[in-house]
Amino acid sequence: MKNIVSAKWLHARLEQTNLVIFDAGMLRPSAAGEYSPVAMLPKAQRFDIKKELADTSNPLPNTLCSAEQFTQVMQKAGVNHDSLVVIYEDAGLFSAARAWWMFKAMGFNNVKVLGGGLAKWLELGLAVESNYTQASLKGDFIAHYQPDYFIDKKQVLSATKDANTVILDARAYGRFTGKNKEPRAGMRSGHIINSYSLPLSSLLENGEAKSLDFIQTQFSELVGNATQIQFSCGSGVTACALALFADECGYNNLSVYDGSWSEWGADSSLPIAVGG
Repeated sequence: MKNIVSAKWLHARLEQTNLVIFDAGMLRPSAAGEYSPVAMLPKAQRFDIKKELADTSNPLPNTLCSAEQFTQVMQKAGVNHDSLVVIYEDAGLFSAARAWWMFKAMGFNNVKVLGGGLAKWLELGLAVESNYTQASLKGDFIAHYQPDYFIDKKQVLSATKDANTVILDARAYGRFTGKNKEPRAGMRSGHIINSYSLPLSSLLENGEAKSLDFIQTQFSELVGNATQIQFSCGSGVTACALALFADECGYNNLSVYDGSWSEWGADSSLPIAVGG
């Protein structure tokens, strides 16, 4: 896979001077407390999706920060325009793809996701650290925001009436149908009208991506001849993992609905559906 790299691949490149590693792990929506991994990869810095790299003035969780904010944080982390960035999380695939997509949205493409994350690294017995690293030199990276990567509710509403656009929902199927209650308070149950269910969990096995052939088949059945794909989830995080896989499969014109169900489910003016 071109976007997902193995622990062995990364381990072999640890001494590269242009390598920057980020831990973009997050707690799951229903979990309490703060994200606290058991260890950190060598050279790893923290990539804080919820606070430092979010628009905290927005009442919705995890929404994208400004290009200026992203530039400032990445320069402090020592990211240069010619850096190789690798992103991981503690286990499985949940939030690392969100950081990957944010980099792409900010005009930076030499970014990879570590398959299996910290759990796989530990399983292989590779060395870890007990603290995050702090960059010693300021980077020269400047964000150039690409607006098509993240979209708003108006663009999604328009897409519900567009035969050339498919909307895919990464949430668990029970949440999509409305059978299972939403983990966040004040949310209606169900899904965006004319959207399709593609649970992220169905594309993973033991937290890692299933075969590319399997993933391509799942996408092909839902996307058909559509020329654009929009992705939604609970709060714009796992939707980015679907975008990651769609990119792996060679699809173009991909967009993530940043507000996702946190916004759509709470806005009674927006149409929803229940059932499969």
